[in-house]
Amino acid sequence: MAFARIEREAPRQGYEISCTGAFPFLLSRDLFIQEGLHLGQELSEAEYHRLRELQGRHACKAQALIYLAMREHTRFELVQKLMKKHYAPDDIDPVLSDLEDEQLLSELRYARLFIEQRLKRKSEGRAMMARRLAEKRVNRDDAQRALDEFYTEELTSAYVRQAYRDTIVKVGEEHIRYALQKSGFTSAEIRMALDEWGGDDD
Repeated sequence: MAFARIEREAPRQGYEISCTGAFPFLLSRDLFIQEGLHLGQELSEAEYHRLRELQGRHACKAQALIYLAMREHTRFELVQKLMKKHYAPDDIDPVLSDLEDEQLLSELRYARLFIEQRLKRKSEGRAMMARRLAEKRVNRDDAQRALDEFYTEELTSAYVRQAYRDTIVKVGEEHIRYALQKSGFTSAEIRMALDEWGGDDD
């Protein structure tokens, strides 16, 4: 006696797989075609569990792609969102690894975009930006690579000068260096940028 059977097609939902010894589930049309299945087909217990696992990962990946279509995400963010949708950790981990291999999930892209958007709003030093990326759980290697791209010596000097212009009116000359340090710039970066620029004299 067969362990399970593909009973019927549920319009716009997939194919119902019924089972006497386990829960029934719906198999997507894509997987039904991909696996070369047919209505009325009988399944062994091993085939049933394999298809159920495939369906779980297929649905998990589809949901992850919906999130990624909206914006870039970190792996940590996607894990949290998918778990809230009640996807199994055993499905989430391989799905996200596949998405990384396919370059659909990229923490380097996320980090680059995050830094770019932050700098458009306010000039901040590398140390501050590194803390922000760590809070977002961006992996260390991708965070460092993105920081290296955005924080060359020349660009850092430009950020210091921009922060100086944006802040001097608010805090005055007496507190400007402290304000720049609070924005994540080191004393050496501030001194070098302002000495080259002559901003202290403005």
